[in-house]
Amino acid sequence: MKYKSLKTKVSVLIFLILLCNSTTDYHLLFNRLFVFDSFSSQANNESDTDYFKGYNLFVLETCDRDDWIFNKSLIIADLEGNIYFQKVIGTDMVGLEVSPEFINSTTILYSDSNGANLWNFETDEVVNLNIFSHHDLERNYAYDSYFSLSHYTVSYEDEQYLYDIVYEHSSSKELLWFFRTDLIVSPDQWCVYQGMSGDRRDLTHTNTVIYDEVDDSIYLQMRHVNSFYKIDHKTMSLIWSLGEYSNFTQYDINGQLKDILFYHAHALEKVNDNTYILFDNDQHNQTDALDQASRLLEITVDEERMIANVTWDWIAPKEYFCKIWGDCDLLPNGNFQGTFGTHNHPDTNLGARLVEVNRNGEIVWKMDFARTPNETYGIYQTDRFRFAPIVSEPRLVKEQTHQYVEWDVWYNFRAKTEFSGKYYITVDGTLVETDQITFPRYWQSTNVRYYLNDTDDEIEEISLVVEDEAGHLSNDTDKYSSVGTLNIKKSRIALILGTSIGGAIFLGVLTYISIRFFKKKKRI
Repeated sequence: MKYKSLKTKVSVLIFLILLCNSTTDYHLLFNRLFVFDSFSSQANNESDTDYFKGYNLFVLETCDRDDWIFNKSLIIADLEGNIYFQKVIGTDMVGLEVSPEFINSTTILYSDSNGANLWNFETDEVVNLNIFSHHDLERNYAYDSYFSLSHYTVSYEDEQYLYDIVYEHSSSKELLWFFRTDLIVSPDQWCVYQGMSGDRRDLTHTNTVIYDEVDDSIYLQMRHVNSFYKIDHKTMSLIWSLGEYSNFTQYDINGQLKDILFYHAHALEKVNDNTYILFDNDQHNQTDALDQASRLLEITVDEERMIANVTWDWIAPKEYFCKIWGDCDLLPNGNFQGTFGTHNHPDTNLGARLVEVNRNGEIVWKMDFARTPNETYGIYQTDRFRFAPIVSEPRLVKEQTHQYVEWDVWYNFRAKTEFSGKYYITVDGTLVETDQITFPRYWQSTNVRYYLNDTDDEIEEISLVVEDEAGHLSNDTDKYSSVGTLNIKKSRIALILGTSIGGAIFLGVLTYISIRFFKKKKRI
């Protein structure tokens, strides 16, 4: 929907803002209203695939047409454009290119002119870590430490080359580890388009740091060498690289051998043991410099055979071209969210553009930030999330010797470590089972089953509620709650393969089933 006037919304919005945040001041209120009227969102209801309902977390830059920043605000908004949280974090470029992210269900890591901060959005408490970084911050849960990026200069043949150094600091600012990128990148790998930073040759331009606690490895995405690298954290040795300077044999989506798979990419993410996604800006394309085809990209690797394949991509229309910034996220329903976040796009009057795309390449949801005569808007990266665990609709499955009700369960957001919680199963209103649950990394699902026996024929309702580590319940969010309730009326339990979060397929004999979503009090 698009909001053309604020007058009809002010009284309702003021009430909601005061309800959500009793400490809201008039400056914050003004910014909520100002931003609220600036963008539109649209769901494509004609698609076979639903969009993933939730909220978006991002830093919104508001600036004039000459790119002088008015303010940077940390925003949490729903998919209709309603703002739930807004935190003004500065009026300069500092921290703009460090994307905020959840580190647990109540705390967001973000950066401003004071460095890295931990913000508990439920208590509104902020802890400053006094750690400074460009482009990215990464938490190491195993050691309660943080990775950051800084620049340094290397002289080579009378030229100055700008490299990146990766630091790891404890939460008390003790330096634990560092890695110099000149160990793996040589000056002769400087981009053929000769990018500069002042009077220095901008060689690596690292924009992503990922730590994998399972195998104790570091991933670095380096924009200007069109490559990302896997490094052993303990030994600091290079394990492999992929991209323009690759150790892999590389194939594109059509199975064609490629020397370079992406150009000036951003937002590398690991989604399982052998699959990576990133945002391919297609800037400085060495085959066609005017190509301007930014895309969302999935790459699957075989580390034994050293083969890398593009297994999915979405080439955005030219009107989405994004020469800098950008993000690609895999959602629980199998769709991808893309952030085309620059202040302007070819042949449009639009600033930042957000989309959700299914694997068939259909846009199922989008949000555009319209430019005004005086202002425009930019977003570096975006994260989709919910405030509580996610429970799918239940499936009733019959096997040869038994039958059971089954649910898929996801954590609140795309976490890089495992979190623990609890689940509760009720039958006709009586609690019959509760146990611990472990939420897998990278927003993968886990499974909960309740086995039935012959005495369960008279059951009318079976429900699952899931709790995260901070006590947030899947049926107790202000919106998008999921209780996973199966209603069965006046018939024996039959074979039913039910729904999942991405859509529905029903097979076998269908009894009466409905999913009930209970509206609870607002948590925020």
